[in-house]
Amino acid sequence: MSGTLITFWGYTTIAFWLVLLGPSLVMMLRKRVSRCVSHTEIPAEWPRISVIVPAKDEAETLEANLNSLLASDYPDLEIIAVNDRSTDETGAIMERVAARATTEKRIRMQVLHIEELPADWLGKSHAMYQGTQQATGELLLFTDGDIIFSRHAIADATRIFLKRKLDHLCLLPQLAQGSLIEMALITFFGFLLTGGTFLWLVPTCWNFAYLGIGAFNLIRRDVYEQIGGHATIKLDVLDDIKLGKLVKNHGYQQDFYLGIEELKVRWQPSAWGVITGVEKNSFASFQYSVIKLSLVTLLYILVFLVPFVMPFLFPLSQTIGFVITIVLLHLCYAAIGVLFAAGLRVTPFLLFASLALAFAIWRSAWIILKNGGVRWRDTIYPLDLLKRNLY
Repeated sequence: MSGTLITFWGYTTIAFWLVLLGPSLVMMLRKRVSRCVSHTEIPAEWPRISVIVPAKDEAETLEANLNSLLASDYPDLEIIAVNDRSTDETGAIMERVAARATTEKRIRMQVLHIEELPADWLGKSHAMYQGTQQATGELLLFTDGDIIFSRHAIADATRIFLKRKLDHLCLLPQLAQGSLIEMALITFFGFLLTGGTFLWLVPTCWNFAYLGIGAFNLIRRDVYEQIGGHATIKLDVLDDIKLGKLVKNHGYQQDFYLGIEELKVRWQPSAWGVITGVEKNSFASFQYSVIKLSLVTLLYILVFLVPFVMPFLFPLSQTIGFVITIVLLHLCYAAIGVLFAAGLRVTPFLLFASLALAFAIWRSAWIILKNGGVRWRDTIYPLDLLKRNLY
């Protein structure tokens, strides 16, 4: 391989990562809810918000989630907790918290129990859709049963939502502290999100740049109904992301903010939990296509792994571009770690985290192809059915 080609390849990787990560990182640094809400007015009239919390066998985290919602200072809030065929104490916890909400008479809360899942729905999408049928709010907020809300989270996000005249708003949460390897892996997910979703283009009219976050998807009810809601994506595993895609494809205004002081979540309970936790979603991100996954893997090798190898094979004069790329990648990874509260301690684990997540994604593909479908929360969804209903 000629020295000129190696040098060109090295500087091309620098340009690639600068374009992919630079604008999105700048955007994230500027768009913290706590920073931006100070520039918004308190509305004269607050729209009612229906918070929809679907949960299946989430007794371990659910009560803290619901209690944090009950502590919200939002003036017109209702909570709809949906117990989706749980076999643990999830339903009982919902009823207990709802009874306390009734006693306090400040926030209205109702519990919906689902006993059966229709054959043409995914469990979570069906639970959220059923929740919307009971909702009375002008705005709908979809969240997960393991998210902890600050007291001001919903009010601050709504002030931005109204000021910007948005139709859909996502908040990115803070990651609660786990083990070092666990945080390194989750930070790399943030790295992929930053580079892979073109965050800086989400507020624009470009349809290919969209976002949906399971922790916080706030949407106008009329918009939700006009785009068909979860009925349109009822068999799409990536329900949160695809809701964002639905909004964007129908020409509505979407944006995201960093809610690291407003929302907190421990996504998985361990490092291995992170690996197994992506089993449902990873292969779905590639539309269950081995060809697409292979092409992305090849790109990953060429622009991510190769820079770590080339300085050991060729003179520094030819590989300076790769060295700069390595430094740039670590700086961006460190910045994402700081943003999401993992800290600088994860920085040396960039290469390891990338290899571990590559393994997790291929593991997801292998398991889904071997099983002929996706197994999630004790329900198996056939692969052919999921492929036919991709949005």
